[in-house]
Amino acid sequence: QGDIPRREMIAVKRLIGVEIPVEKFKREAEQFIRLDHKNIVKVASYCHDQSRGHRLVQFKGKPLPQLFNGPEQLLCYEYMHNGSLRDYLMGQGSREIDWQMRYKLIKGTCAGLDYLHKGRAGCPIVHLNLSPSNVLLDHNYIPRITGFDFSKLIGEKNTKSVVLKLNGPIAYLPPDFFHSKGTDLKYLATVDIYSLGLMILEIATQQEIKGIHGVLIKSIEENWREESQITRLYTSLGADELRQVKMCIDIGLDCVKSNPEKRPTAGAIMDWLNKESKPVPVSRAGAGVLPRPPVPTNINHAGRIQEKEKAGFLKRHFGWKK
Repeated sequence: QGDIPRREMIAVKRLIGVEIPVEKFKREAEQFIRLDHKNIVKVASYCHDQSRGHRLVQFKGKPLPQLFNGPEQLLCYEYMHNGSLRDYLMGQGSREIDWQMRYKLIKGTCAGLDYLHKGRAGCPIVHLNLSPSNVLLDHNYIPRITGFDFSKLIGEKNTKSVVLKLNGPIAYLPPDFFHSKGTDLKYLATVDIYSLGLMILEIATQQEIKGIHGVLIKSIEENWREESQITRLYTSLGADELRQVKMCIDIGLDCVKSNPEKRPTAGAIMDWLNKESKPVPVSRAGAGVLPRPPVPTNINHAGRIQEKEKAGFLKRHFGWKK
């Protein structure tokens, strides 16, 4: 059974339709509880009960009677009072959020991902579904990453197929991920970095990612390199803050490079943000080599791959034609 030591509001995630061995679930849940960072949603407790099957009465407001035989597995989290980053940035009044707050959201999200990638006891955690919906805001509007438990519980390979089924092939994932094989953690970390880069570009340029990533990435590369575009968007900022905006756009564009080997690490991004200047690249000698990207690396080709994947997904699952 689970135990919450203090009387406080929590959020409970119920794992349905997945079979996670008891020892694996307990081992990973204990690791989640030990994670401690201001930009990570804290796992407070967990529950594993093998005594009975459960019937799911409703899912997302729709009746879906289905008997799930197997253990009841629950993860309990701190409750985040201010919803998700997507709700905050994409809703009405989002353009009224000032740069200071946007910069705080960028730095906090980057710090949380850096913590996950470093891991505890040399055990990195890759997210593989990082998006504004998986970044929650606490009562002080501090960004806190959640959803990282999924890839650890069901395995990175299984996570890929589940995420594609749930989100479609666009999501916040790079085109190379759809053609990658294996579960090399160095490569999978670059998948998270790509997702992070899209989020940074969304926050800094106030443009929502819709459809093919390459279209927006190319537009930002062509139109946001000069300070004039930034000053038109942020009319009241001083020179130092304008440099921060430009720096974040540069970071975002580095993160979404189509060649995974050229994407920065989360640690390098934090160095860049803290020093407010791009760190000098260090040799990867002795640090292991990232696998080469499985697809050609120009943006136009990457966009065509995403469009093809999207059309195939819609046809297979909904019978739609594009």
